[in-house]
Amino acid sequence: MDGDEWQLVWSDEFEGEGLPDSTKWSYNIGNWGWGNNEPQFYTDAKLKNARQENGKLIIEAHKNDAGSPWTSARLSTQGKESFLYGKIEFRAKVPVGRGTWSAGWLLGDEYRDEISWPYCGEIDVLECVGYEINDSTGDGINHATCHTRAYYFKQGNQIGNEIEVPNMDGEFHTYAVEWYPDVIYGLVDGERYFTYDKNANELEWPFFKPQNIILNLAVGGGWGGAKGIDPQWESHQYILDYVRVYELH
Repeated sequence: MDGDEWQLVWSDEFEGEGLPDSTKWSYNIGNWGWGNNEPQFYTDAKLKNARQENGKLIIEAHKNDAGSPWTSARLSTQGKESFLYGKIEFRAKVPVGRGTWSAGWLLGDEYRDEISWPYCGEIDVLECVGYEINDSTGDGINHATCHTRAYYFKQGNQIGNEIEVPNMDGEFHTYAVEWYPDVIYGLVDGERYFTYDKNANELEWPFFKPQNIILNLAVGGGWGGAKGIDPQWESHQYILDYVRVYELH
């Protein structure tokens, strides 16, 4: 790795207007709980939930919308583009608000249903819940986590780490992973704070197969709703400046 340089191979700078670029993103749709008992309904190509605006991607959750308690959006590159190794980076602002759950992450292409997870592997790059963000300062916590068949959250033994991030809702920060054949690093603003080393067992290291990128703003659920959902909020925005993928050359 020494002496190599990162070369940009894929990105979305969100320079358009209107719906997200359909050549890069598809929609995960529905309200089946998404494995976390989340109550929101993820919509399909609705501007109020996902749109490009002024060079940014806005994912917006709304309360009491379209016959559901909440609506939001979950975008995926599945079927459009997948990645194996490299640096995946998001530049984002996340919302304050008890009950919000912002995420930018990777999921194995072999995912089909809850039975195939976590065998397929999952790498959480940007993951934060609203109740961990200070309402006044915006200071909060980001979590980086690897889920595998051997280590995952339903067993309570997932491998991860967290880092304090200042003014998460007021300023853009970069959230990234460097994914190598033998190690994964988590970074915020270029600082490494999480390391997951390869193990010999595929149940511990499924990260030798392609994964796709997912961006979503959930509401409630087992983690995001652990301290309830603020009954006062009507909408929240998760804003991304870019998504970039690099390879070593």
